[in-house]
Amino acid sequence: MASILYFIPALKSGPLTYYLFLPAAMKLFAILIFRWRAVIGVSLAVLSRLELVAPDEPMMSWLIVAVFSTLAIYLVIELSLKLLRIHRDLSNFKYLQVVILALLASLTNGFTFSFGVSHLTDMRVGENIFHGGFLAGVGSFTGNALVVCLLILILKHKTSILNLINTMKKS
Repeated sequence: MASILYFIPALKSGPLTYYLFLPAAMKLFAILIFRWRAVIGVSLAVLSRLELVAPDEPMMSWLIVAVFSTLAIYLVIELSLKLLRIHRDLSNFKYLQVVILALLASLTNGFTFSFGVSHLTDMRVGENIFHGGFLAGVGSFTGNALVVCLLILILKHKTSILNLINTMKKS
C-alpha cells in the first residue's frame, strides 16, 4: 500500500507524511482481526517503510518509533472496543464505530509517530509536534476512510462483481 504513494508525489505533505496514507487502514484492520499478534507484523512493516524512506537515521530509532506507535494504536483500539462494547468477533460492529475507531487510531498514530520522530531522530514531521501529529493523523484518517469506503462499495456490489469475474473467466 505504501508503494502506491511513491508514484504520486503530490500526496506527500512532508518528508515522512502524506495527505492520503493508505497503510493506516491496513494497520487498523490488522489489529482488529489479529489483535496483539498484529503488533509484530505492523511494527515490522512500519520499520521497513521508515528504513526505506530515511536510511540515514539509526535503525534503533526507527525500531522504537515503529513499536511505540503500533503499541499505542493497539492499546487505543483495544480500549475503544471495550468502551464501545464491540464483541471480540466483531459481530456487532457498526459503521459509526468503524469511523470512531479510524479517527482514534489515526490521531493516535499521528501524534505518537510525530512525537517519536521528533525526539529520536534529526527529522521533523511538521513545524512542531502538534502540526506534525495533525498532518500524520489527517493522512491516516483519509487513508482509513478511502479503504473503508471501497470495502463498503465492494460489499454492497459483491454479486455484481462476482458475476463480472465469472463472465471474465468464461471468455
